[in-house]
Amino acid sequence: DLDTMLGSACQAASVVDSAVVKLPNAVNWYFPGSYASMPDLQSKAIPNAYFVGDLVRTRHGSWSQEKAYVTGLQVANAIAGRELNDGVVPLAPDEPHVAAGRSAVSLVRTVLGGGDAN
Repeated sequence: DLDTMLGSACQAASVVDSAVVKLPNAVNWYFPGSYASMPDLQSKAIPNAYFVGDLVRTRHGSWSQEKAYVTGLQVANAIAGRELNDGVVPLAPDEPHVAAGRSAVSLVRTVLGGGDAN
């Protein structure tokens, strides 16, 4: 609701064009180190603007469509003044081999001093 966010500045606006596009085999936004460039759920510049989607920084662990859904729930909760993860189903714990791999990568990053150790 842009009128709520920006006041009456948007009342005269109208949608000119819109589309939902699926691009199989397309390039995504993710690359090594991209997490640091992702926005948080709430804008730092505009206090009542929020971001949702798969390129938002979150620790839920979901990706793609699931992450878009989860961040949508989290933003709705933030706007409604509820606990951020109210109604959000947490992911199951990592399988033992995945947890061991994550721990090994985290240890290497910590020792080498690079990247996000979490």
